[in-house]
Amino acid sequence: MNSPQHPTDEEAVLWFARLRRGVMSLEERAGFDAWRREPENAAAMAELEHIWQSLEIAKDHFRPGASPSRRPAFARSALVAAACVICLGIGIISYSGDSSFWTKLDWVER
Repeated sequence: MNSPQHPTDEEAVLWFARLRRGVMSLEERAGFDAWRREPENAAAMAELEHIWQSLEIAKDHFRPGASPSRRPAFARSALVAAACVICLGIGIISYSGDSSFWTKLDWVER
């Protein structure tokens, strides 16, 4: 499409929306057929339909659960559990009285 403000493109978008709505009155259908007879209008509509089909393909490809790289729920749970154990270990070491753990920047005097 030429530009978003091009009248043919705007008309194509409006006609495309009416077609996607499903039911058109006889007057609307006659108006669409007359509009589409113009080569520039037909080209704009064809480009819009092509874009829509490309988006449909992309939607099917990227829908939730379609990615083969997703980790199973068990792997995520194991990762969370490991992170909790590491945090607990750091907390125990920090309060165990091991002075080598503390630095001079710590606000607690040991």
